[in-house]
Amino acid sequence: MSNSSNNSTVHTTGTVISYAGTSVNAIPLIGRFWMYLISNCASFICSIFVLYHLLFNKNLRWGLNNHAFIVGLIINLFVLVLDVPLYLYYLYHGIVWIQVPLICQLWRYIDAASYTVLPKLVAWASFERHILIFNERRLLRLKNRILFHYIPIGAITSYHILLYMIINLFLPCQNRFVYTQSYCGYASCAYQTAYTIYELFTNGVLSSVCIAFFSITLIVRVVYRRYRVRGHVDWRKHRKLTIQLLFVASIFYIFYFPLVILGVWRYITGITNFGSQYYVYGSFFSFYVNFLFPFGCVGTIPQFKTKIKKILLCWKIKSTAVAPHTVKKQQSPTGQKPITANTTL
Repeated sequence: MSNSSNNSTVHTTGTVISYAGTSVNAIPLIGRFWMYLISNCASFICSIFVLYHLLFNKNLRWGLNNHAFIVGLIINLFVLVLDVPLYLYYLYHGIVWIQVPLICQLWRYIDAASYTVLPKLVAWASFERHILIFNERRLLRLKNRILFHYIPIGAITSYHILLYMIINLFLPCQNRFVYTQSYCGYASCAYQTAYTIYELFTNGVLSSVCIAFFSITLIVRVVYRRYRVRGHVDWRKHRKLTIQLLFVASIFYIFYFPLVILGVWRYITGITNFGSQYYVYGSFFSFYVNFLFPFGCVGTIPQFKTKIKKILLCWKIKSTAVAPHTVKKQQSPTGQKPITANTTL
C-alpha cells in the first residue's frame, strides 16, 4: 500500500524516494530492502496462517464478524505476493523488473485497489461491530444478513476493484512509462481531472473519519453499557469483538490517518511542500499497513497461543525425530564370542 500511488507528488530517483529535496537516504538502501523483505515474509506467513483457520474452521468461517477481514486478507495477499516483490526488485536494482506496459498498469492497479479497499472494509467493520454487539438479533434473519452484511461487503469490494480496473487498465490515456521509477512512473490520466479531489475525500477522508468515529464510539458504548446495564450480558464476547477491531484500527491510526490529514491540509492551504520530510517517510512506511494487517487479524482466532504452542511442539518433535543418534556398541564379556545373526540364504 504505497501512499505514493496515483496522483501523489512523491518522486523516485534511482532507488531513493524523494520529495521537494527530501529523501529517505537516512535509512541505508540495504536497510530499506531488508526491512521490506523481512516484513513481507513474516506478513505472508501470518496471512496464510490466519486465512487457513478462518476458512477451514466452520465456526470462524460463518462468523459475521470475520467476513470483512477475510476479504481484506485475500486482497492484501495479492499485495504481498505481487506488489511488494516488484517494489523490492526496484528498490534493490533501481530499475523495474518486468519492463512491460501492461505489467506496470497491473502493478499500479493492485496497489491502488488495495489502498482504497482495505480502509473501506475496516470502516465498515467498525460500523458493523455496533450491530453485532448491540443489535445482534437484527441479523438473525437471512434477509437482514443479506441486506446489511453481505451486500455492503460485496459492494465495497467490487466497486473499487472495477473502478480501478477501468481507471488503470481501460481508460485511454497517453501513457509514458519510465522504468527507472517505481510503478514505471505510471499514473492514469484520470488524476489530471477532478477525480483526484473525489478520491481524496471519499477514500481518504471518509474512511479515516468512519474508522475513528465508529471505533471510538464503540469503546464508549461498551464501557457505558458495562457499568449501566444489569442482567445476563456476554461481556467476554463484547470485549473480544471490540479488541479485535481495535487491533486492526490501530494500524490505520498510525500509518494511514496522518498522511490523509497531511493531504487534506495541503489541499486546503495550497502549500504543496508542507510536511515534505514527514510525507516522504510516511509514504515509505505506508506499506506497513499491508504488512501489519494480518497480525491485526490474529485476534479473530480463538486460543491463538495454544495453536502456536502446538505448532512449535510439533516442529520440535519432528526436529528431534530426524536428528542423528549415536548408538554405542555393547562389548561382550572377555573370552566370549559375540553372537551374530545368520543373514545368508
